[in-house]
Amino acid sequence: MSEGCLQQNPAEHSLPAGDRAILAILVIFIVFVVGVPKDNLPTVIAYGGFPLFVITALRLPFRLIMKRLVMLSPFVIFMAAGNLYFDQQPIFKTGGVQITGGMISAGVIAAKSFVTLSALLLFSHSVPFHRFGNALRAYGVPEMFATQLQLVYRYSFLLGDEARSLQKARDLRSFGRRGKDIRTTAQLIGSLLVRAFWRAESIYMAMSARGFGNSIPIRHFEPFTTRDGILVAAATLGFFAVRIIFLQ
Repeated sequence: MSEGCLQQNPAEHSLPAGDRAILAILVIFIVFVVGVPKDNLPTVIAYGGFPLFVITALRLPFRLIMKRLVMLSPFVIFMAAGNLYFDQQPIFKTGGVQITGGMISAGVIAAKSFVTLSALLLFSHSVPFHRFGNALRAYGVPEMFATQLQLVYRYSFLLGDEARSLQKARDLRSFGRRGKDIRTTAQLIGSLLVRAFWRAESIYMAMSARGFGNSIPIRHFEPFTTRDGILVAAATLGFFAVRIIFLQ
């Protein structure tokens, strides 16, 4: 389980603010980054300094975060690659290479994705997921939605264990490329889906037998202090300043 969980010991890397303030700063940061125009790469790079600064200041495991980003990079590259085809209008030429609008917008999309994912990863490393769900509920997010998120996160590791068991069984019964074709892989995915439903039903029955009432009780919400408000306001002003400076 420890290999699939980024937050190995969040207490050692806690941010100097409450969970609600950290969540608010994260959402505001993502909004600012996503709102950068598609042809403004310097602004996205400037925003990238924020997660890099936090990772360095809190001494978070940089290699582990980079490993997660590398794992997600194929999806990011696939998402941005479409702009190379849809926008082929020449912008300028450098070193004999014609730079098109699609190249610039694809670079901006990829940079936005990596910057926002870095912020999400450092947030998940600093705040345990059950506290993240509590912060959502404190902001008025429906209790059922927050509970579903917490349960999905908690038992996602069981699904990973089932997938590894199926993969190991296939490898032990296969030689060379046999058993690794698309048809066999599709059958394994279907089997994994059936196992997931069966395991979810077993877990729910066990939780119900122990008094689970379809929600995770919370005794009290973490208060939103004056210090939290100051930090949120300061972060918002900093993000806004970067936007103003690099859009001129």
